[in-house]
Amino acid sequence: MLIAICDDTKADAEKIRFSLMDIGDELEMIWFDKGAKLIESVKSGTFYSLVFQDIYLGDESGMETARIVKELSPETQIIFVTTSLDHAVDAFKVQAADYLVKPCSEADIVRAFARVNMRIGKQEQANIVLNVGKEMYIFYPEKVVKIESDRHYTVICRDNGKSERVHANFADVAGLFGSRFIEIRRGLIVNPDYIERVSGAEVILADGSSYVLPKAKKDSFIALYTEFVTAKLRK
Repeated sequence: MLIAICDDTKADAEKIRFSLMDIGDELEMIWFDKGAKLIESVKSGTFYSLVFQDIYLGDESGMETARIVKELSPETQIIFVTTSLDHAVDAFKVQAADYLVKPCSEADIVRAFARVNMRIGKQEQANIVLNVGKEMYIFYPEKVVKIESDRHYTVICRDNGKSERVHANFADVAGLFGSRFIEIRRGLIVNPDYIERVSGAEVILADGSSYVLPKAKKDSFIALYTEFVTAKLRK
């Protein structure tokens, strides 16, 4: 997902970037210190799924920038991040998706992104938003390789090699990802898209890990995986 941050204060732009940088490698963020530069980029054919837009841009109006961006690219979502509520009504006239008032916290930024991202959607699957204490995690199920229980924690492994160890019940987390994942054994489910091969009772994943299927699970696993592969071939 390509995100534009249009703000003439670099520190504020960096705060937005920093708040979202751990959500996933699929987010690419570009900073513009002037609305005219953003408009020029959109006119050149670059599509931004989301724009974080400041309203006060020196001698420019961020509201006008947003209006032109929406005219050029109606599907682009706008989140205003500014110092005053004075323009809230005008913001929604240009179909703004959200409106944040500075100084806003990292949690405010992530929550706004999560709400808007649900609207943008991933065509393949809905995003998973996991709240654990004061932390919020956002996962794209198609980017998750496996989910494993670790005592009172759950480890969620992404396809970029990174993993999140969260203090959450494994069954609750696994339930959020639905039937797309297949259980290898108790406390371990895998995304079948990342199964490299099945050799006898051994399941080898794309990340190099391998697991031996318990005898009690082998037949059900093979049946589910065969069903998955068959359905994929039909598409």
